[in-house]
Amino acid sequence: MQPFMQDSSQYTSSCSSCGGTGELPTDFGPADCPDCGGSGYLPAKNTLVDWRSRDIERAVNAGLNPAAVDVRWLLAELRLARKALTEVIALAHDAPDADGIAMKIRGVAHKALGL
Repeated sequence: MQPFMQDSSQYTSSCSSCGGTGELPTDFGPADCPDCGGSGYLPAKNTLVDWRSRDIERAVNAGLNPAAVDVRWLLAELRLARKALTEVIALAHDAPDADGIAMKIRGVAHKALGL
């Protein structure tokens, strides 16, 4: 069963928690692995980032304080995204810009970075 994505090409690797079986043993019998949702494969990083971000957001909305490990993870993701946007600006700056697309890309990236 693949509850999150139907196209298996979207999955990046076998789940290490369940060994790719999609199930974990419990006292009441096998249960779907919480890490892969029972598919046996982990989804692409963008999906994992979205899931974890939503989990943290739900916890904060419920009045819980995020764990330090979650805050460090969010900061690492933020730094990674800002670095990527900075690289996009540099690449767009060096690209031929006959149609003005590179300038638009730079503008969007500048806006996202607050430059």
